[in-house]
Amino acid sequence: MRRAFGVVLLLTMIAFGKDLGKVQPHPDYVPDEKTAERVAEAVLVSQFGQERVSAQLPLRVVSTSKALWLVQGVVHEPHGPGGNFGVWINKHSGCVEVMEHMK
Repeated sequence: MRRAFGVVLLLTMIAFGKDLGKVQPHPDYVPDEKTAERVAEAVLVSQFGQERVSAQLPLRVVSTSKALWLVQGVVHEPHGPGGNFGVWINKHSGCVEVMEHMK
């Protein structure tokens, strides 16, 4: 009886042990343009305020590589002071890589 239990236990450990080495791919935290836009807007509002961010809406979103989204504000007055906002967001982690106010 002990031997049969030991064999069953050993076979069970082998069967489940095969899956331990496999790493399941994680879906991107920022999978599309709309999500990138929302993340960037939330970060920009907390940094620069709603009024300054609203002045550059709508935000433009571009996939710059397999790993990053670039979200930019639109400058409506090309001869006015300052430039637009730029936020680079990592698609896989959702982290803001770079946030700047271009001149």
